[in-house]
Amino acid sequence: MCSYISSPAKTGQILNQYRIKLKKSLGQNFLIDTNIAKKIVFFSDIKPGDVVLEVGCGIGSLTEIILPAVKKVICIEIDKFLLEAFKDIFKYEIGEKIELIEGDALKLDYYEISSKYKINKMISNLPYKVAAPLLLKILVGEDSIKDFYITIQKDIADRLVSKPRSKNYSSYTVKANFLASFSICFPISRSCFVPKPFIDSVVIEVKRKSIVDYLKELFCNESGANISNSNKKILITNFFNFIDSCFLHRRKKLINSLVKSNSKYSCRVNLIIDLLSKIGKDRNARAEELNLEDFIFLYRNVRY
Repeated sequence: MCSYISSPAKTGQILNQYRIKLKKSLGQNFLIDTNIAKKIVFFSDIKPGDVVLEVGCGIGSLTEIILPAVKKVICIEIDKFLLEAFKDIFKYEIGEKIELIEGDALKLDYYEISSKYKINKMISNLPYKVAAPLLLKILVGEDSIKDFYITIQKDIADRLVSKPRSKNYSSYTVKANFLASFSICFPISRSCFVPKPFIDSVVIEVKRKSIVDYLKELFCNESGANISNSNKKILITNFFNFIDSCFLHRRKKLINSLVKSNSKYSCRVNLIIDLLSKIGKDRNARAEELNLEDFIFLYRNVRY
């Protein structure tokens, strides 16, 4: 009986056969525990009609488990040596149940990809180096993928589920939670990967929010339902820039961070103080004390 790709022996055999040397620069760490791979797929609750996006498919450790249970898997990989192995291993499925996209995941247009293939779910062991920015890029870039089940470093997961005033709470937390809700499914020990990373991983469930109401609230003179995808990106980017400005100096007053980030806020200090008082904060409040709804309220009232 053939072993799974995700077994330590099979992974080692493939890496040796194709002379693959995993690159730290690309955040390459391969899952070598088949039970964990199956557990990821079990938690993702995949259906026969699902079209799944897998970013960083590598040699197909997770692809192999997903493939029999879905309609199609859209795989993305940048490494030419991994691509060579993947194409050999899945030569009969590519072009049928697998669509393989060769490229840098951070530079792809996910609205275009999702529209073309009708993707509705993402299941991925994300490359460590790009996990945080990539998740945000995909959430901003299109909205047809509703459910995500992704493996990421524990420290990123901690940032995603953190609350105001906690040490992991940051501008990234606020931006991500504007777009989606997050829950931790289960942890994965670093010993389940090769090479062994410096930190444990977790599988998280990501549920996309319908942000039309948020956009209406942020831009109260516009109809969120009528905002085009390109305009939506601009509106979200502007809001995210505001959040970054608020967190410019994490340990300093929010007002000081805003003024130092953009001179237009210098003449609005009294307004900002008044707005802070309306959400139960004083002029000394720091960005880390505010929740998502607070930032929405502030931005809506100071953006002009």
